[in-house]
Amino acid sequence: MMDHDDFPLSPERWADASAYFQAFLKAEEFLAAIPAKSRGSNPDRLLSQITSDLYSSREQPATLLRAAPGAAEAGAAVWLSKVRTLAHWVTASVPVPAFQGLLPSDLRDFARMSVNVKQLPDLTGHLLQRGIVLIHESAIPGAKVDGAVFKLAGGVPVIGLSLRYPRLDHYWFTLMHELAHIALHSEHLDSPIIDDLDADRPDLVERQADRLAGNSFIPAPAWRSCPARYSQSERDIVDFAAGLGIAPQIVAGRLRRELGRHDLFSGLINQVNVREIIFGQD
Repeated sequence: MMDHDDFPLSPERWADASAYFQAFLKAEEFLAAIPAKSRGSNPDRLLSQITSDLYSSREQPATLLRAAPGAAEAGAAVWLSKVRTLAHWVTASVPVPAFQGLLPSDLRDFARMSVNVKQLPDLTGHLLQRGIVLIHESAIPGAKVDGAVFKLAGGVPVIGLSLRYPRLDHYWFTLMHELAHIALHSEHLDSPIIDDLDADRPDLVERQADRLAGNSFIPAPAWRSCPARYSQSERDIVDFAAGLGIAPQIVAGRLRRELGRHDLFSGLINQVNVREIIFGQD
């Protein structure tokens, strides 16, 4: 009978090789399931990256996938691999300061940047100064993913935003939601949190991130006394937002969500197209 020394690979190495092959097969399935244009100019490189992501995550806690039932798993996986690849490129290309932590109070400072849409392209640099890598990567058709947050092997936090919707209020809430995860849930970020903000998010981690994101824009006492909640007046929305130093679209968006009336304030909501600013496209 042959013993282990007669094999070119030890049982442990065979197990690793088998796991890698299974990851490769799954990565092929993912790529086959998305539109060809979403595979980019170098699908072989993307295949390799997805395989590595799947293989490296086999011993980590299960990914906290915050997506509605029926969301395209393949599109989410491919999009996340693109974000991870770009994040690695950033950390290899420019000096990234050591991440020193993020306090809930820090989010209020970021919220105030929402009032000036010309500052949107500057957010990447501002976050990089805090040791956080921000990646804008277009959503893959069919993938219900708004954002993601995770840490690279060296501990660098990464936020990915898909700009699935071009609205300013949605962009800012997604960004603040991911920043809230960094501030509150750093211990969870070795495995990615992927967010579909249209989905019901009943678990505590997501409710905490939603609450901190919302309160960073509008403190709870201020919201309770917000005149626009009762008048539904655009003038009241604009005045209330100006008093808080935030974009009026954020107030309008919150009102629409709470009232379940997405037909309200369309003129105000659609004044800014974030995709045009960030990607130069609709």
